Amino acid sequence: MTILGILTRYFNQPPATEYGVMFFGNSREMNNKNRRVLKFISIAISILAIVGFSFFANEARKEIYYLCGNFKPNMIFSDIIRQLDTSDLSGYTTETIDSGKLVIHSSPLHFHLLSCNINFNTEDVLLSANYD
Repeated sequence: MTILGILTRYFNQPPATEYGVMFFGNSREMNNKNRRVLKFISIAISILAIVGFSFFANEARKEIYYLCGNFKPNMIFSDIIRQLDTSDLSGYTTETIDSGKLVIHSSPLHFHLLSCNINFNTEDVLLSANYD
């Protein structure tokens, strides 16, 4: 009897040469168990990633909505920019247009689909702030 035969009987596993070398072991049963464990772990990580992304996306939505609600007509440009600088999950861009300035406050977590459009006149006084 060979050493491989003795080890096979002792550990009650088929010899490595019968099935070849597997990824996590040398038996089909062990490989199936490892596949189930890896599938469970990958599903759990995916679910946690989706839950985490959903949480931060919702927080970014609320940040845009509530900051946009703070802006009232006749506020000045510097006060609004000071408030927008407090945001963590969203950002803003400033554009100069013919009638004054346009500030667009949005978040990359929503692919910039949700936004707050803030319009100023030429004297940097707020005209309107609309949540879209």
